[in-house]
Amino acid sequence: MHHIKSLEDARREFSTQIKCEDCLAHKRWPDGVTCPRCGEKHQHYMPRYRKWYCKHCDYQYSVTAQTIFHGTKLPLTKWFIATWLLCHSPKGISAKQIERELGVCYETAWSMAHRIRKAMAKDAYMVKLSGTVEIDDAVVKADGGKASGNVTFQAKNVMGFVSRDTGTLRMIVVDTLQKKDIKHVVLKNLDEVRHLVTDATNRYDFMGEIAPHSYVAHYMTFSDDGVHTNFIENAWSLFKRGLVGMFHHVSAKHLQAYLDEFAFRYSHRTNKRALFDLVLASC
Repeated sequence: MHHIKSLEDARREFSTQIKCEDCLAHKRWPDGVTCPRCGEKHQHYMPRYRKWYCKHCDYQYSVTAQTIFHGTKLPLTKWFIATWLLCHSPKGISAKQIERELGVCYETAWSMAHRIRKAMAKDAYMVKLSGTVEIDDAVVKADGGKASGNVTFQAKNVMGFVSRDTGTLRMIVVDTLQKKDIKHVVLKNLDEVRHLVTDATNRYDFMGEIAPHSYVAHYMTFSDDGVHTNFIENAWSLFKRGLVGMFHHVSAKHLQAYLDEFAFRYSHRTNKRALFDLVLASC
């Protein structure tokens, strides 16, 4: 939806349920309708019920079957507006704001946001990182699931990776920042790496075993002859400002979902108009 440039455009484009269903069907099945149960094509459409019927497995389904919209009682018009808001808010959007924008209750807005984040996470892990990759870790304070009262914050360790070649960001919660845990996460998420760049902490001493490794001593300089971690530092800054300014506190249980949301937007920041299409394609 490259022509949608504002919330007003989004409301006009997704003004009816039929428009939304047609848009979702086009993004979900660009090569023709396929049964989500058996994978057969050439389905019989029943316009009275706005469903398809698969003769091969005797299955009736709508365009929302087995998607993040499956079983919802809300119209797709509200879902699409919520999706557009999450895609085009650089620091995220809170469930309270979605509640006000859509006129739904807070619990519904919260559930919608997390379903949309699942689609964003699916896109985030489709490919491994390659080329020149910056790696850094951070400690994020989460509230342990207590959103009110006396909040006891938990320190969650997070690893961050940014590919300078593709601009792809990945942020992953890890149990500890010991070398064995870091190495496991690094090997799982990297592929065809040409160069690794980190800070000077001794936790990253083993990086030279994986690929050529350079590091910068931050207590001396931010950049040493082109060796820096400015891309991943920028990503941390954006996430933490959003966490403090937009969400205020995040449950430790759902921290990874928020990390995936920010990583999705950051990875596609050079083509922001395609964000909505990518979420629909991954829903």
